[in-house]
Amino acid sequence: MRTTIELPDNLLKEAKSRAALSGISLREFFIQAVEQKLQPAQPKKVRRPPPVIGRADGPRIGVLTAEQIDEAVFG
Repeated sequence: MRTTIELPDNLLKEAKSRAALSGISLREFFIQAVEQKLQPAQPKKVRRPPPVIGRADGPRIGVLTAEQIDEAVFG
């Protein structure tokens, strides 16, 4: 089926460039883009909090490094 759409010049230029870099036609580029957009949303992964470390005098949370905190917060 044929259709006509209006795109901003800069968007069309970028699409043509990306299609050429990928070695596909502009038509195939748009087909892939629309197919990707129509895919069902992937559920987000839920991360578990760090384990609680038990001690004789009661539970406490282990000390995390700055890198571990960044990973937990920002992924």
